[in-house]
Amino acid sequence: MQGQLFTQYFLTDGIKSTGDWDATRAHPDDFNRFRDGARRLFEGFSRFDQPNESETEQELIRPLLELLGWADYLPQQGTTRNEDIPDHLLFADADAKARAAARVIPDERFLDAAVVAESKRFGRQLDAREVSGRARTGTPHGQILRYLRTANDITDGRLRWGILTDGGVWRLYDHRARPRATGYFEADLAALVAASGSSPSPVAAGPAPSPSMGEGWGEGDPAPSSHDIDRLRAFFLLFRRRSFELRPGATATFLETALAEGRRYEQQVAQDLSSMVFERAFPDLIRALLDAGGADLVEVRQAALILLYRLLFVLYAEDRGLLPVNDSRYDDYGLRKRVRDDISRRMDDGDTFSSRAGNYYDRVTTLAGLIDTGDDSIGLPPYNGGLFAPDAAPLLNAVRLPDAAFAPIVYDLSHAEIGGRRQFVNYRDMTVQQLGSIYERLLEREPVRDAQGGIEIRPNPYARKDSGSFYTPQELVDLILDQTLKPLAEERLDAFEDKARELASDRRPRADRKADLRRLDPAEAVLELKVLDPAMGSGHFLVTAVDFLADYIADLIEYVPAVPEWLDGDDAYESPLVGRVADIRRDILRRARDADWVMDEAQLSDQTIIRRMVLKRCIYGVDKNP
Repeated sequence: MQGQLFTQYFLTDGIKSTGDWDATRAHPDDFNRFRDGARRLFEGFSRFDQPNESETEQELIRPLLELLGWADYLPQQGTTRNEDIPDHLLFADADAKARAAARVIPDERFLDAAVVAESKRFGRQLDAREVSGRARTGTPHGQILRYLRTANDITDGRLRWGILTDGGVWRLYDHRARPRATGYFEADLAALVAASGSSPSPVAAGPAPSPSMGEGWGEGDPAPSSHDIDRLRAFFLLFRRRSFELRPGATATFLETALAEGRRYEQQVAQDLSSMVFERAFPDLIRALLDAGGADLVEVRQAALILLYRLLFVLYAEDRGLLPVNDSRYDDYGLRKRVRDDISRRMDDGDTFSSRAGNYYDRVTTLAGLIDTGDDSIGLPPYNGGLFAPDAAPLLNAVRLPDAAFAPIVYDLSHAEIGGRRQFVNYRDMTVQQLGSIYERLLEREPVRDAQGGIEIRPNPYARKDSGSFYTPQELVDLILDQTLKPLAEERLDAFEDKARELASDRRPRADRKADLRRLDPAEAVLELKVLDPAMGSGHFLVTAVDFLADYIADLIEYVPAVPEWLDGDDAYESPLVGRVADIRRDILRRARDADWVMDEAQLSDQTIIRRMVLKRCIYGVDKNP
C-alpha cells in the first residue's frame, strides 16, 4: 500500500476504530463475497499469458468493480475525441446512470457520476510512458489526472474521485489532494488477495495462476494472518461504492471522514511533537552540550538546532524511504534499528544507560558524515546540502554526549502521545511544512543563565522579529501563489494555444509549423519562471511553490498534445520536456548503477523528475538567519 492520500496511521490503526470496520467484522458476508470472488477472478485470469487492455477490462476489472458494489457504470462511448473520455464512469445508482446515458454531450455525463475510472492492461506500469508506433503515449497517472481536472471543471468541483487500475494494482485519486503527484492511495490487490486466502466457506477450485500473478494461490498455502486479512479489508472499505456515498443523517462520506481523521492525527502528532521539542528535547540538548564542554551559549544554541534537525531529517527520510532503509548494507549504520529501535526497547524495559559511554551519539555522528559525503559501499548517495557538513556546527565534533543524556532525547523525538499511550511517530505522515513550523518556532526560544548560574530556555518574542522570521499560514501561501504564479503560468499556455490556432491555417509543411510551435511549449516556458523568497525561513512558501509548479507542468505535458488538432497520429504533438525527463531518468539510473546506490525506480516517475527540475531551475531562497 503506497501513496500519500491517507496517513499510514489511518490505514493501520484509525480505520479499525470506524463503524464501517466493525460492521464488516460483525456482518462479514459482503467482505467474504468480495474476498472469495476476487480470488476466483485472479485464478481464472491466470489463463491469459499476456492479456491486452480489453481482456483485462472484461475478465478482471469490471467483475471486480461489481464485487465492490459498482454495478452501475458506463463504459467509454464513441466521440470525436476519445482521448479525453475515461474508460468508465461509475454511478451511485441506476437512476444516475440513466440520466448520464440520456445526455447527448459526452462530457456532461460527468455531472451524474460519482467516480472517474481508467483501465489499463494487466502489468502496465501506471507511471511510465509506452511507445506506440513512433509516438509515446502519456502516463496512465497523468491521464487520470487530466480526466479529473476536466470532471472538476464541468461539475464545479463536485466530482473529485478517480480510480486507475491494471486489474492487479489499484489507485484511488482525490483531485483536491496536494500535491497531486502523490495525492493517491495505491494497493496491490493481486498480492492482497493471494495473501489473505479465502473465507471459511468453500470456493470453486481454479487453475493455478502464473507466477506473475503472485505467490500463495495453491491448496497448500499457509493460513493467512489477521494482518493480511485486515489489509484486504482496508482495501474493500476504501474502494467499495458505499464509501463514496453520503448516507442518511451523515455529514461526510466514509472517504471524507478517512481524510479528516488522517489530518486530525497529523495535527495531533505535530502538536505533541512540537510540545515535546520545546519543553524537553531542545532544553535537554542545550544542557547536555553545556555539560559536555560547550561554553558559549550562542554556539551551544546553534549546535543544538543543527543536531535536532539532523535527527528530524533522518527520522523523516528513513520513514519515507528516502534513505536506503530496505538495504541490509545500511541497517548497521542507519538511525532506525541501531539507535531509535534499540533505545525504545531499552527505555521500555527500564534499562540503564551509561553516563560516560557515548555509543548512540557516535553512531549519529558517523551517520551524519556518511549522509554528507555518501558511501557507495552501503548504497548511500551524498546529501550534501550543508545540514550534515562538519563545519555546520564545529562544537558537535568536539563533544561526545553520553547515552544517559542522549538516549532520552532520541526517544522523545521518536514517540508521541496517541490515545493515552506513547507510540512511534510515523514521520511519513508529517509534512515538511509541519517540520518547518517547529524549526521557526524554535527561533523564539533561547538559553539564558539564571541568577544561580543554571540554564533556562526562555521565549524571546523579539528573536524572530530581529531575524526577520515569520511563519506564513498555508491559506495565505495558497492565495499568493494563486494570484502571482498561476497567472504567469496561464500566460504561457495562452501563448501556445494562440500560436496553435494561428498555425492551423498556415500552408507550410507540418514539420515546419510543429517546430515553430515547440518554441512556445508551455511546459518548458513555465520551467523558465524564477521564484525568489527573500525571507524564506524554513522554506514553507517555496515548498508549496514547488508543489504548484510541478503539478501545473505535469498537467501541461498531458494537455498540450490535444491543442494543435492539425497534428495527429505519428505527427501528434509532444512536449520537448518528455524527452528531457526520460534523459534525466536514464542518467540517474546510470549514476546509481555505477556507484551501486540503492535506487527504487518506482520513485523516478515523471512527476518526481519534474519536481526535481523545478527545484533546480525555478526555486531560489535567501534568509538572514543562517
